[in-house]
Amino acid sequence: MPYGREQSFKLVPGALLADRMLIGVPTSTFSLDATVAVGAALGMPTAAQQIVTQRFGEANAVFFATEESGVHRVFKLYLEFWDAVRRRVRAGDASPQLLHLGVKWDSARPGHFEEAHYICVPLLNTRDVLQRMRAVVPEAAPAAAVDIAQDIVRLAARVRPQAPFLYLEVSETGNPRRSFDVNLYKSGLAVADAASQLRAAAAHFAVAGERFEAVLAGMQQMPLGHIAAGCDRRGGEFFSVYAEVAPLP
Repeated sequence: MPYGREQSFKLVPGALLADRMLIGVPTSTFSLDATVAVGAALGMPTAAQQIVTQRFGEANAVFFATEESGVHRVFKLYLEFWDAVRRRVRAGDASPQLLHLGVKWDSARPGHFEEAHYICVPLLNTRDVLQRMRAVVPEAAPAAAVDIAQDIVRLAARVRPQAPFLYLEVSETGNPRRSFDVNLYKSGLAVADAASQLRAAAAHFAVAGERFEAVLAGMQQMPLGHIAAGCDRRGGEFFSVYAEVAPLP
């Protein structure tokens, strides 16, 4: 069936998490029953299945993701409401709107999950995006990762001044997660174009150069998809990069 795929890596203090993948399929080709079955096979808690079931009819796409977490694995399922958001924006509603609803669970904690909300703030220019990136992260948090992410956004804006960059703010129910996600596909950049900034991010997080260079080399020719940074659910700093392997139809 048609699908899209992104590869990514995540930087946290002292560690590079590179075993990460996200696959998306249109809901027109993938049913609710199939979605719940895949989630259940990966250990998705029953309460999370109920959330997905309640909102699936509104979604245009569903995404499955997995990433390493020490000796465990984290699994994620996202519903995307792009068609609904686009209709409202075209009708003149530029207020912040839910674009992705995510449920995330850890293989080490059966029955427990996090509920994540990805709020799209439509029609922002580059200056607005840069200001919101700074404001979304708590003042007490380290600023270096945000500075590097802003440098990448400025690079994208120089390359494609008129390109709109989709900006999201992310929170999770019941924990301090607070971050941003900036979609840069419209810039036409490849991962290699931001290599100097990404190396600076790796240095900031004290990640060994050799392993990071191997990960970067494997992704450098891929389209630069989006960047995310901020505070994770434990209050720690992170920086993530996503690159396109195959576009979502």
